[in-house]
Amino acid sequence: MKIFDNTFDNIIGNLIVKEDKEREIHIPSGKLSASMLGYPLQWQMLKTLGVPQKPIDEYTLRKFARGIQVENWAVSKLQKVIVDKQKKVEYRNTSGIVDMLILHGSQVPILNKKIIPHEVKSVTNLKFKRIIKNGEADDQYKLQAGLYALALKSEYYAVDIIATDDLRLITYIYETKDIKPDIDAIIDQFNSAMIKKAVPVFTPKYDWQSNPMYNSYPDWALLNEIEIKEKLNRRQTELVFSK
Repeated sequence: MKIFDNTFDNIIGNLIVKEDKEREIHIPSGKLSASMLGYPLQWQMLKTLGVPQKPIDEYTLRKFARGIQVENWAVSKLQKVIVDKQKKVEYRNTSGIVDMLILHGSQVPILNKKIIPHEVKSVTNLKFKRIIKNGEADDQYKLQAGLYALALKSEYYAVDIIATDDLRLITYIYETKDIKPDIDAIIDQFNSAMIKKAVPVFTPKYDWQSNPMYNSYPDWALLNEIEIKEKLNRRQTELVFSK
C-alpha cells in the first residue's frame, strides 16, 4: 500500500506566501534603492510611492528561498576574507545593502590588499551556463554592485554568480568608473520624475520586463499618461477613505 501525502508541502507553501505578504507591508521610503536601478522608471516610481506590486506566486517564492540558502552558504564559506557583510550604504540618496566586503590577496594583483564590495547572485545551472558563455554578469547585477562601489568610493566591484544546483561560483570584477555614468543617469531620471510627480508610461529596460508573467505592475503596463494619473488619483482617494 502507498499513500501520497502533500500536507507538509502545503504547510510550507502557505507559510512562505504568508511571510511574503507580511514583508510587503511597509511604509514607502521615498528613495530609490540599488536593487531598483535595473527597473523601468514606471516601476521605480510606483514602488517608491508605495503602490503594491503583483503578488509573487508560490513557485517563484520557493526559488527565491533556495537562492537565499545558496547565497548564505557561499558567504559562510568566505568568512576568512570577509571584512564586513550586510553593510548599509547610500549614494546620491539611493540606498542599498552590500552582501560582502572582501579583502583581496595577490591572486588578482591589481586588487592586492584592496577591500571591494561583492554582490552575490544565485541562478539556475542553465542561466549559469549562459552567463559563462556571454562572459558577463547581467547589467542589473552590475548596476547594483556598482552603486555600492560608488557609495564606498571603491575603484572596483565584484559580482559573484552561484549555480543553485551544484554550487559552482564565478566572479566578475569591474572598474567602477565604467558603470558610474549609467548609474548617475538612472538616478537623474528618477529624481526628475519625482520632482514632476508624474508616473510615466511603461518602457522596459530589458525584454523580459515586457512579459506579463514577470511584469511587477501588469495593470499599469498598457496605460497612457492620463490613465495612469487617474488610476493614481483613485488609489489616493481609496487610501484616504480607508483610514
